[in-house]
Amino acid sequence: MSRTRAIGLGALLVGWAALLWGPAARPACADPGSGGAAAPWTSFVLEAKGLSGTATAEVELQSLCAAAEAARFIDSPRGRPLAAAGDEVHRLAVVTSVDLIGGRRILLENRLWFDPATNAPLYLERTRLGLKDYRQWFRFTAEGVFRLQQEPASAKEALRPPESWTKHGKNFYPYPASRTDCPPIIETSQLISFAGFIASEPDTAAGPLCVFHKRQLHRVRLSPQPDRTIDVDYMETRGGDVLRRKGAVAARGVRVSSRPIGSYRGEVEEFFRDGSELWGGAEDRIPLAVGGEVPFIGRVEMRLKEIRLK
Repeated sequence: MSRTRAIGLGALLVGWAALLWGPAARPACADPGSGGAAAPWTSFVLEAKGLSGTATAEVELQSLCAAAEAARFIDSPRGRPLAAAGDEVHRLAVVTSVDLIGGRRILLENRLWFDPATNAPLYLERTRLGLKDYRQWFRFTAEGVFRLQQEPASAKEALRPPESWTKHGKNFYPYPASRTDCPPIIETSQLISFAGFIASEPDTAAGPLCVFHKRQLHRVRLSPQPDRTIDVDYMETRGGDVLRRKGAVAARGVRVSSRPIGSYRGEVEEFFRDGSELWGGAEDRIPLAVGGEVPFIGRVEMRLKEIRLK
């Protein structure tokens, strides 16, 4: 199994969450801990069970003070690092876990900072444990993306805390000098933020998106799918009230397809397998389901399990 397949669903979950947010409702610096994006939710949990185990994704969206968050961003030795245009940044955190029968666990933590005014990705942190462990830091610039990576140097070292791993690497991935028909570049985690109009205009297909994924650019299309009905069973929290929602609801979705733009050192980086699908509520923009590949479990559709509403 490739690394891309192992992380693909987690990254897709990040992007799918972006489908359901809107512009900021107020300056984040006024109350950075409360989550100021105009999405109907502040966090949610998705889950899928297969014969080999269970996959879970915990998603949280926050609006934060740009100056305070920028202090943690790494610098880049090349290019002009991108910065927020205003006083706030959005941070989307996704923790995806795969618990296999027998006790093995694969964990992927993904935290993306981006500018809500321009959609420009600014900074990304990733950690994966349980399958080719690593820690990664990405800094986005106008000319390309700089990445730092830390890995265990041996199987014995992999048993230690990630902070003690001794294998280090760094790379700069320049954008192609000539790329025709390529709109402003976004990162994988954001690609669905441009698909919001599909949910309200299902007969209109999305134009191509220019997406940076791991080491290179990809041209991505999000195609609207026929409306469907999804059976739901989840817990909803709003204020101090907790309700169980169960029944059939109308849903709208998109299917993801892609092709690489150029190559990296003569090799093409795999993107998502064509056919991944993302589904949200047709009326309330509540996240409902994500279909994709999960390592060691196979293709599943993760369904909404819990949601916290504003």
